[in-house]
Amino acid sequence: MTTELKVFDGPVLPEWIDYNGHMNDACYVLVFSQAIDEFMVQIGLNEAFRNEHRVSIYTLQSMVHYLQEVSLGEPLLVEARLLESDAKKLRVFFTMRHGDTGTELAAMETLLLHMDMAAQRAAPMLPVTADKVATLQQRQAGSDWPALAGRSIALTRPRG
Repeated sequence: MTTELKVFDGPVLPEWIDYNGHMNDACYVLVFSQAIDEFMVQIGLNEAFRNEHRVSIYTLQSMVHYLQEVSLGEPLLVEARLLESDAKKLRVFFTMRHGDTGTELAAMETLLLHMDMAAQRAAPMLPVTADKVATLQQRQAGSDWPALAGRSIALTRPRG
């Protein structure tokens, strides 16, 4: 049984195709952004909750890995793995796969910040959200750490 959350499922759209005949690099991020929105819903931060409690999630940092070219109409599936969390922050790893073959197409690691929209500053998650995050963290605790998690940009790889 997979412990990852399914956070996007859909085809590559015509408007995502660039002059090379493949999905534009910005559109990978668009898909991952939509996956973040669904991740928020799955931890209880749907639109109604966000409006009622005046909270949201902001993206602080992301690292995208482009692994395979993707063409028009190909089915995409994105899954999320919560790597770490504290009272205000979530470190989440998203894996984009081909919806039929399961081939890994791209990955994005992102750092998310819980916001109090009334005060316009970071704030601890409300208890109901914190409980859902803790439950997810516990459920995913035994999963393998993604190989690309924590990687940085460099021209050469360290030897070791």
